[in-house]
Amino acid sequence: MLQNDRDNLELDKLQVEIRKFMAETRKFMAEEGKLKQETFWYPFAVGAGMVTAIVAAVGLWTKL
Repeated sequence: MLQNDRDNLELDKLQVEIRKFMAETRKFMAEEGKLKQETFWYPFAVGAGMVTAIVAAVGLWTKL
C-alpha cells in the first residue's frame, strides 16, 4: 500500500509539471505571435516615420 501511495504521489507531481510546461508553452506561443506581428508592422512604422520627417523637412525648406 505504501508503494502504491508513493507511485500516486509521483504521478500527481508529474501531472503538475506537465500542466506547468503546457502553460509555459502557451505563453511562449502567444509571445511568438506577438513578436511575429511586431516584426511584420515594424517596416511600416519606420517608413511612416521617415515619410513624416521628409515632409516636415521639405515643409520647413519651402517656407525659408
